[in-house]
Amino acid sequence: MKTKILVLLSMLLLMGGCVEQEGKPTAQKFKMFQTVDKKDAIILQKGDKKENCIICGMKLPMFYKTNHAATHNGEVRQYCSIHCLAKDKSINKTNLSDIKVVAVDTLKFIPVEDATYVVGSDVRGTMSGLSKYAFEGRMSARRFANKHQGKVMNFDEAYQYALKDFAK
Repeated sequence: MKTKILVLLSMLLLMGGCVEQEGKPTAQKFKMFQTVDKKDAIILQKGDKKENCIICGMKLPMFYKTNHAATHNGEVRQYCSIHCLAKDKSINKTNLSDIKVVAVDTLKFIPVEDATYVVGSDVRGTMSGLSKYAFEGRMSARRFANKHQGKVMNFDEAYQYALKDFAK
């Protein structure tokens, strides 16, 4: 019974529900923290499936605040998360350069070396039970961590946490 309830709740969250306000049904879509409107998402990669993660296929605008990008053989690849970036770089052994991340506080891609990550907040992550969000401003990251818990760290430290998703 619990499983059926969880499945129904998950479906409602993913599809959006109908909320009644003062007797009038109003469509209300569930919006995750990671999501931005398609018009606000910067898509760096090219091709027919440019709006999909190169590894898992998830829609990039839906998980935009955890997007990463990197260059492989002169071509830009865009990922829904540091998890998929780590899978491509360390598990698939793809030679990547010019790694960037979307900064939550600006919604722009920045070099990962300039980012401050908050790992393990109470805000749901992408492709992992342990959230990993990047910020351009260190103070923005600290404010986020103060409000939502989590540990402030650099890219290399956050990347090590992402690799733990693949440890068996």
